[in-house]
Amino acid sequence: MSIQRISEWLSHAARQLHRELAGITELARTEGPRSAAERMAETLAWRLSPARRSFARRLEHERVLEREFDERFGVDTWGESSLTEVGVPANKAREGNGIYRGIWADVFHEALRGTGLPVDDLTFVDYGAGKGKALLLASAYPFRRIVGVEFAPGLCEVARRNLAVFHSPTQRCFSLGVEGADALEWEPPAEPLLCFFFNPFSDEVMERVIARITESWYRIPRDIYLLYVNIRNTDEQARVFDRCPELTLLRRDRHALLAKVTPHVVHECPAAPFLTPE
Repeated sequence: MSIQRISEWLSHAARQLHRELAGITELARTEGPRSAAERMAETLAWRLSPARRSFARRLEHERVLEREFDERFGVDTWGESSLTEVGVPANKAREGNGIYRGIWADVFHEALRGTGLPVDDLTFVDYGAGKGKALLLASAYPFRRIVGVEFAPGLCEVARRNLAVFHSPTQRCFSLGVEGADALEWEPPAEPLLCFFFNPFSDEVMERVIARITESWYRIPRDIYLLYVNIRNTDEQARVFDRCPELTLLRRDRHALLAKVTPHVVHECPAAPFLTPE
């Protein structure tokens, strides 16, 4: 490993540690020492687990691919950013999981193709669009249009620049945009939707966003699908979808969960996950 790579790794590790400690300190101040101790225990358990070491190796490989993607298309999606560094207040940053990270291209395509949905009549909505990586990847599919929703001013500005310069020979959707808005206040478009979530929110916020989406369905019934993606494991937030009576779980594997808004369906028990082979 070169001196430059070692320096980059150490710099990244230092920033990540600083973010985690800052988050725990803020949690202790706002919610008390017990909540901070629980967060610290969760953080230590993850860092000491074999799964974390495997994830770290994958993360290093994906960073190389992310740089190549940005260089190929002249965009800026690579890297990680603390949400407080891009204009988000500390309390809101915690609700947004504290960090920006662009989605990995292969995980995105695998998740989207795995839905089996015909997308020609669907509008793709990325909640927590960040720098717009998922919007750019989604343009390779013939969506009706593509919309990103991003709360952080700094990320929203970068996303708009990326959309303005992006051109790809495989692009099939050319109606792309990003809106600077709070997902808890933003009104979903009154058209068939595929709502995409790359692990953008805390459980509480995710529940409220889902509730807002289902309220939109009641006003204007239409096909609304929710695709949740997590590069570690969908187990981290699957319980939020399981608890929502207006959702029917259609498919679930390690990295992706697909549900549909179906308020009139009688849910006698939570839908059993459809697990695909890894």
